[in-house]
Amino acid sequence: MHGRAGEDPTEPPRSSPYPFPALPHEPYTTDLTERLRGQGFHPFSLPVGVDWREGGRCIRCFTCDGFPCKLLAKGDADVCCVRPALASPNVQLMTQTLARRLLTDATGRRIAGVEVERAGARFVLRAGVYIVSCGAVNSTALLLRSANDAHPNGLANSSGQVGRNYMAHINSTLIAVDPARENGDTFHKTLAINDFYLPGAHAKYPIGNLQIMGKIQASGYIAAGRPHLSLDERRRMARHSSDWWIMSEDLPDPENRVTLGSDGSIRVRRKFKNEAAHHRLVRAAEEMLRSVGYREFIYQLMPIETNSH
Repeated sequence: MHGRAGEDPTEPPRSSPYPFPALPHEPYTTDLTERLRGQGFHPFSLPVGVDWREGGRCIRCFTCDGFPCKLLAKGDADVCCVRPALASPNVQLMTQTLARRLLTDATGRRIAGVEVERAGARFVLRAGVYIVSCGAVNSTALLLRSANDAHPNGLANSSGQVGRNYMAHINSTLIAVDPARENGDTFHKTLAINDFYLPGAHAKYPIGNLQIMGKIQASGYIAAGRPHLSLDERRRMARHSSDWWIMSEDLPDPENRVTLGSDGSIRVRRKFKNEAAHHRLVRAAEEMLRSVGYREFIYQLMPIETNSH
């Protein structure tokens, strides 16, 4: 993990520095950082988990953010957890296998097995300890599918709260274009801003976090946001853009929930509960970027499918 303690104004107390120094900004982002500081903001080095060190695998390419790493240089769950675990002779990974439901013993108070389905065949796996770690939606679905006589509403659901108050960050992307400056950076995702995360000089209320994304390409996001533009025009925008991920906290609502349909399908109901604050953050981001020279913006609110975090 690379980072620089003390730069983020909202950073909590730390017991020690980051293990590795912050990834250095490339020239365009270095200039942008100084421009933002000149306007009274506090940009900081985004903590990044990549294997960039002497003998490391990372080459700081432009496909880091949003892509699997072909060099296994990102500190994700596959690299840091799954692959080291598979090096043990006591671990077996079963792919293309669905955990259908958890089975309890006669008392209904202990898990006795997991019914799984693989290649059309169903069978039961038994262990001393079971860990449900399928993410917010699929963990809920598994518990609800595991209903039995002792637990008619699903496991761990006597309160009716399993699957309720579903939350995910409210996310948007903002592509800011400055025709006067060309962005030649390759590894873009090294900068973040938390001036709006808590109340302060730039925001009366807490409204969220801003961080640069991996460099947007003309054939992808810009094509979706501006389909009427020619490829040359989209390439021009990509060359002159700074690309931002805008993230606000969600709030709980008992009607935002995960349920199962009568056919067993998974249904997710989510209505944004903090959208007004998120739109204030988008406007604040535009005003911040206008203050350092950006003139054209492409904005996109991410739909429910973007349910990370």
